[in-house]
Order: sequence, then structure tokens, then C-alpha cells
Amino acid sequence: MRNRQASSSAAWALLTEGVTAARIDAHRLRHLLMRAEQLVKRSEHKDHLYQVAGDIISGVPQRLTSLEVNLDKTALALAKMGEAFLGSRLPLSEKTEVEEAVEPSFGGGKLRQSAEDRVASRWLTRKNHA
Repeated sequence: MRNRQASSSAAWALLTEGVTAARIDAHRLRHLLMRAEQLVKRSEHKDHLYQVAGDIISGVPQRLTSLEVNLDKTALALAKMGEAFLGSRLPLSEKTEVEEAVEPSFGGGKLRQSAEDRVASRWLTRKNHA
């Protein structure tokens, strides 16, 4: 069973890495596309370009937007899966440290804590301050 969990965590990490790399590539493509759109708009042959490649000029931005949305949805799903997986592996003190670091930076991104974790966290805080 341990090999299965190691395999699952490795697969999750590889998927996350792949989606992140694809999202960066999509972002770079967006910048190149914006430059190309500006060149077409400024071109003296703009009408001709739209006659011969209008479907490409208007279709690529739409497809890229769809790609970005799908990558973002997949990244969010992987983040949720990773939150549960990593949250179960980290000790309570480490999870608390992450929550405290993320909360002020990103607003509200608290990891879900069970009642048991909240009680243990309060107990550890009181013990450390005593």
C-alpha cells in the first residue's frame, strides 16, 4: 500500500508540474498573440490579412482563452487535491505556519482544519506561551 501512496504523490507532483509549465507556455503565447494582433491592426494590408486569414486571426485568441480556462480549472483541482494530501502529511505546527503565511498574503486561503486540529493548535499555542 505504501508504494501506491508514493506513486500517487509522484503522479500528483508530475501532473502539477505539467499543468504549471503548460500555463506558463499559454501565458507566453498570449503575449506573442497580443504582439501579432498589434502588427495586424497597424498593417497597411489589414483588410487583405483578414480576407485570407480572418478565421485564424479571430479563432486563435478564442482557443487560447479556452485553453487558459481549462488549465486554470485543472490547476485548481490539483491544488485542492494537494491541499488534502499535503495537509495530511504535515504536522499541525507546519500546517499552522503555512496558514499564517498564506492568510495575510492571499486573503482567506486558510486550510480547512478539523475540530481536533483546532483544539490541538490552541493547546500547543497555550503550551508554547506558558
